[in-house]
Amino acid sequence: MKSILPFLGLLILQLPLQLSQAQEPEEPAMIQFSSNYKFKDGLYLNIDDVKNNDPVPLGRVVTDLNNYNKDFFDEMIIKEEIILYDENGVRASVPTKDIWGYAQNGRLYIMLGGKFQRIIIEGSISHFIASATTYVKTEYDTSMHYITTENLYRAHKYYMRRVTTEGIVSLFDFESNTLTGYNEETLGRLLERDSILNSEYEPLRKREKKERMVEFIRRYNNIHPLLFPGNSE
Repeated sequence: MKSILPFLGLLILQLPLQLSQAQEPEEPAMIQFSSNYKFKDGLYLNIDDVKNNDPVPLGRVVTDLNNYNKDFFDEMIIKEEIILYDENGVRASVPTKDIWGYAQNGRLYIMLGGKFQRIIIEGSISHFIASATTYVKTEYDTSMHYITTENLYRAHKYYMRRVTTEGIVSLFDFESNTLTGYNEETLGRLLERDSILNSEYEPLRKREKKERMVEFIRRYNNIHPLLFPGNSE
């Protein structure tokens, strides 16, 4: 009987530790990013939210708009700030321009140039085409609105026409959360983090670097894969 008592005492001492360990939530398994990965729908306030696939659910955003309307995000950027409730139920405001972006139907959109634009993540380094909005001074003929000759001098007026063009190719570096122009120089600075790739890329002529940018981005992403939480569904 006496030999059992030390065993029971040890069991009692270990029981609280075992219970506490059982209650601790398990960290989600990390998986390598692929094009099939789905980001959770919601607002991503910063790059850490993206890396953790942990956005602010749309239900916590305070708005008069329908959170699930397809134009919700386009209309939202008109406002200077977004009101939302944090995970503790505390009301907070966030400047719209400071929001990293959002996800809808599993696809990411990044805040760029005062608007949300689709960004396709390829890996640690991604390149994508963003739209640019410019204003062009355009002349139009208003003579049809004037029926007297003395007013014909006012027949030509000008207005600023909004033009959206596709064609700005950008590089997004996931590690540093930086967005730069897509050219051989900016890619060269990113490749400096990998001594082997940098030793191959740096001696190339400028034209060769430009022609092989996509190849080096792909190789870099294969060597330095992105990892995301596996519970994306």
